[in-house]
Amino acid sequence: MFENRKIDWQQNEQNQPKGVYACSRCGSPLFSSDQKFDSKTGFPSFWAHLAENVQQHLLETYDRERIQLLCYHCGLHLGHLFKDLRTPSQVRYCINADSIRLQPSSS
Repeated sequence: MFENRKIDWQQNEQNQPKGVYACSRCGSPLFSSDQKFDSKTGFPSFWAHLAENVQQHLLETYDRERIQLLCYHCGLHLGHLFKDLRTPSQVRYCINADSIRLQPSSS
């Protein structure tokens, strides 16, 4: 679906605020700004998560399988995980913007 849309990694680095994206409910660190990119989907997208703070849950709804992403500590729905060959990890964490908050780095 999005595999043919080129990612401009250099532009992502220039325009990206630095810091950690944390759960908007409990404050657990979830994603690094260094792993955020513009997937051209309209959703915040990352190619990796931090530590073990993002839990994956298989959903079998609407006659298909998807991987739901949840905050490991409070269970907040974060979004979904998709295969994406454009990223270093070959996956894309497609995140609901309301489920995360940027905690800017001091540098």
